[in-house]
Amino acid sequence: MSVLKKLAGETAIYGISSVIGRVLNLILTPFYTNIFSPGIYGIVGQLYGYVAFANVFLTFGMETAFFRFSEDQDDPKKTYNQAFVWVSGLVLLTLLIGLLVYPVVAKWMGYEGQEHLVLMTLIIVCIDGFAALPMAKLRKEGRAKRFAIINLTNIGISLFANILFIGVLGLGLEYVFISNIIASSIRLVMAMITGLPSSLSLDPKLLRSMAHYGFFIMVAGLAGMMNETFDRIVIPKLWEDGSLWGSPPDYPMIPRTGKEMNGIYNACYKLSMFIMLVTQAFRYAAEPFFFREAKEKSSPETFARVFHYFMIAVFATFMLISSYAHEIVSFNFFGLTGNKTFVNEAYWEGLKVVPILLLAYVFSAAYINLSIWFKITKQTRFAILLAGTGAFITIVINVLTIPRHGYMGSAWATLAAYGSMTILCYYLGQKYYPIPYRVQRLFVYALVFMTAYVINESIGPTAGYWPAFFFKLMVAAAAVGAVYVGERYYPVFGKGKD
Repeated sequence: MSVLKKLAGETAIYGISSVIGRVLNLILTPFYTNIFSPGIYGIVGQLYGYVAFANVFLTFGMETAFFRFSEDQDDPKKTYNQAFVWVSGLVLLTLLIGLLVYPVVAKWMGYEGQEHLVLMTLIIVCIDGFAALPMAKLRKEGRAKRFAIINLTNIGISLFANILFIGVLGLGLEYVFISNIIASSIRLVMAMITGLPSSLSLDPKLLRSMAHYGFFIMVAGLAGMMNETFDRIVIPKLWEDGSLWGSPPDYPMIPRTGKEMNGIYNACYKLSMFIMLVTQAFRYAAEPFFFREAKEKSSPETFARVFHYFMIAVFATFMLISSYAHEIVSFNFFGLTGNKTFVNEAYWEGLKVVPILLLAYVFSAAYINLSIWFKITKQTRFAILLAGTGAFITIVINVLTIPRHGYMGSAWATLAAYGSMTILCYYLGQKYYPIPYRVQRLFVYALVFMTAYVINESIGPTAGYWPAFFFKLMVAAAAVGAVYVGERYYPVFGKGKD
């Protein structure tokens, strides 16, 4: 089996768990938006934004450090033990401090009287922190099926608990977090069955090297997380409650609170998950794959091929989701749910951010692939430069635009940040670790898919008019067909063993 086929197979398994998991998770979007008002749903988006930051800090880059240093060690278990002890100690310290100060933190965040929500958020991030290394160990060992089973179990339990507590029993917002705690706890137990370290003894020299490597990954991760979650944390703080917002004539100008703006943005942001799940499935399989293949002479050409086909898949996903965004949110499950749609109509005014965010995550997908060069060469200082650039752009544009342009400013900030990071990463990578990417051909494909999107956007929402729906589908199929012809009859890669 060729290396690319093996990578594709592992990506498919990770992808199945990601796709099914995201689909099950996306079911919660109509569930929440048809139960909670935008203001209440905005609380979920804001607190889970903090969860994302905390997860990056607690793992401390040790997943990547484990993958990288295992390649240099005769005994990979020793590397895993060091990473596990480090992360577990950091999680325990965070939990202890958090239990002491969470009421003060809750007041600072604007959740006075709702301190229990902040406490439950703390518990979630600590449980996820403990599970991070055991899940990474499964990826390193190539146990994609077990990894997928654990993740699907986690999502399934979370979905069941949400429906039971909120849908059937009619309980409140806090049960969103309680459901997560239950599901994450079971995930942790399942991961620990094969994830316990063989020894808790420390190797100071090895641990110091891993921590140094992981520190740069962690700082870069925190900076990178700015692009993904900073907007949903600051929209409620920067948007003045009662300011008018709308999109006349479809959506009249009405007063909105910061939490309402955040709720609308968070619901529409979910559509960008379709590209994120493709990227996540790829990352789970590709990161250990890249480190294994880096020793081969043909690795630059292999990496170029991987990037090429991966980006074609991402471009196609962008075209399909952006073309059918309105149809997706207005989908009413063939009438089985009465008048309820995938996303409640109260949130539809935010749909104009979807193409912008999808394009931003096209760049994000490219960046994740391109960034392998500084991980392989251990030049992780560049991770801070690149992610720091994106974080700076994110912060500046959000701060300057949210007070006047609301979540639209946040969407453009995300695109500007990821676009800048990708271009800079490509330039530096070609200087320090040249890879023969077929950029010109990918640029042509990007134009093909973008043209298809523009045509479909000019048609607008089909609103149940099937001829228009299928015409848009034909346009999308024509774009895919054009790319297929290019790859089939004018290939940019020769026929080799891969």
